[in-house]
Amino acid sequence: EKQLEMQLVLKAGSIVEDDDQQGLAHFVEHMGFNGSAHFKKHELVSYLQSIGVRFGADVNAHTGYDETVYQLSVPTGKQEYVDKGFLVLSDWAQGMSFDPDAIDAERGVILEEGRLRNSAAYRMHRSLTTNWFFGLGESRYAKRVPIGKEDIIKNAPPEALRRFYKDWYRPDLMAVVVVGDIDPAAAEKMIETHFGAMPMPANPRPRLVVKMFPQRSTDAKIATDEEAATSSLNIRYPLAERPLRRTLADYRAHQVRNLFNLMLNRRLQQLTQLPEPPFLRAQTGYDPMGKGYQAYKVEAVLGKGGAAPAIAALTQESARAREFGFSQGELDAAKKSMLRSVELQYAERDKINSAAFVNAYVAGFLNGEVQPGLEDEYRFARELLPE
Repeated sequence: EKQLEMQLVLKAGSIVEDDDQQGLAHFVEHMGFNGSAHFKKHELVSYLQSIGVRFGADVNAHTGYDETVYQLSVPTGKQEYVDKGFLVLSDWAQGMSFDPDAIDAERGVILEEGRLRNSAAYRMHRSLTTNWFFGLGESRYAKRVPIGKEDIIKNAPPEALRRFYKDWYRPDLMAVVVVGDIDPAAAEKMIETHFGAMPMPANPRPRLVVKMFPQRSTDAKIATDEEAATSSLNIRYPLAERPLRRTLADYRAHQVRNLFNLMLNRRLQQLTQLPEPPFLRAQTGYDPMGKGYQAYKVEAVLGKGGAAPAIAALTQESARAREFGFSQGELDAAKKSMLRSVELQYAERDKINSAAFVNAYVAGFLNGEVQPGLEDEYRFARELLPE
């Protein structure tokens, strides 16, 4: 009520950077707050703060490998706030100024952000991700970490940022998502007003799609860090294409996978209740691995017994599920739990925060999945789970 969630979504992130642009997709995102066609340097920040918008909570942005997302939450108490909100999104899409002085001032901010992020967990995760999970460092995903290279961030000329902006900030790669206390027809009209005349480049660069290939052999890697507070284990299975939910059959298959994970996770949870548990906690599930791919994983936080009992327990439980499946009692309990979750969501459907809907629409745009909506999902669950 009295609030509007707005996002500008771009199907381009660090993966499309040229060799001399590593880190500049993220740098361009920062420049969205440093001057544009309708907001001079610092003016955007001052204006948003004046209407009660809080940075981090109400206005933010992030850059990933395959996407860049700008988010803005504005009050709807005055039409001026709504109008300016659409103007802000429009300036992010087509009106950034890239003032050389502002670029130089922002270099230190981005480098400091990288230093603050440089924790033990981040260093170990990056080591595994870049050197192992993405094809032993051969994949483009291993070479285009969004934070980029320090020397490029320090020295990239303004033209390199402008080139990224010109090449990739274009209407065929963008979506505007608006959810909240606004008439949908009015919102659509404002989107047409602000974005309808946005031109396409004469010769647009092809959007890079990175093919990934599963490993054909078993491999192991240890990542260590003297500042690490805990030890963990991750057993990751071969890379596979991520199935999309576009049909009712896809939705049913997704629910089957959810039931499997729920039952296996409950078994792992039971092992933590033993007098001498093999691990402190463990879980299974899928990790996204680049656009369109995923890998199944079983992971655990190690206890005082170390890796050996955890490996034995995790592989044993996986083998037991593979060979014998689950009991009818386990399946019935999992179905009941999933149905209860859907029923609670449906019962609270009028109280769900707008941001939850925004996130669903953004995921649908980026991944190509159909969003059935709570009413249909409630109906699907009641029809399919008993089967």
